[in-house]
Amino acid sequence: MISRVLIFLAILFILAYLFAQYARRTSMFFPSREGDWTAAAGRQDVSFPSRDGVRLHGWLFRAREPNAPLIVWCHGNAGNITDRAPMAAELARRGVSVFLFDWRGYGKSEGTPSEDVLYDDALAAHDFAVKSLGAKAIVMYGESLGGPYAAFVAKERKVSRVIMENSFPSLAALGNALYRPVPLGWFAPRAMLTRRWLNAARVPVLVLHSRHDQVIPFALGQELYDGLSVPKEMVISETAAHCEMAMDEPEKYYGNVVRFARGTG
Repeated sequence: MISRVLIFLAILFILAYLFAQYARRTSMFFPSREGDWTAAAGRQDVSFPSRDGVRLHGWLFRAREPNAPLIVWCHGNAGNITDRAPMAAELARRGVSVFLFDWRGYGKSEGTPSEDVLYDDALAAHDFAVKSLGAKAIVMYGESLGGPYAAFVAKERKVSRVIMENSFPSLAALGNALYRPVPLGWFAPRAMLTRRWLNAARVPVLVLHSRHDQVIPFALGQELYDGLSVPKEMVISETAAHCEMAMDEPEKYYGNVVRFARGTG
């Protein structure tokens, strides 16, 4: 009887593991090459290589002030930079430069996205901002699934601050929350360690999250914030959906992002 139970549990474990790996390969990235590539006013087209030579594409929105901080924007798992361009343009108008870039496979960037290679893309974006764009003060911006990649860059490179928009503390925490009661996060114990990397970076962090986030539960944003041991702030939207604070509560969003990025207030 005991042996049958053990066999049954082993089969369940294997099936859960296989499903977790399938979910990581098929439900994490939804790249799009569609968008209005002419609408964003004030943009500068840029192109740069990732470590393996894949060409990545981005848009630079410069603020008028020559010494304005530069946000390097690691966007989420869907769409491309055309969806974020209005926010970048408004931030630049308010005094913060923004470097939007597309992951490989997104927009006009070459290649195909995968969990591991996007770390190289994020590092390449940071290094390009320093070497080619002349950035002095870099603020990493992690939107949703871009959060852990921004945190990784902050750990590996010199940055001044980090902004987390509707992100999560780790892939394990995200998997456990989204697939409850099946603890799929157990199969990704060392993946996308956003909170750990932010603490290792030892720079101030601003956490933005909505109580009504239908993609990344608010509890995960709160868990991320609570687990930070660095200087931190949290701005909560009571009305916005996932990554929609800029549209739903623009003054709260832009006011706090600009203030934090500029290190004022």
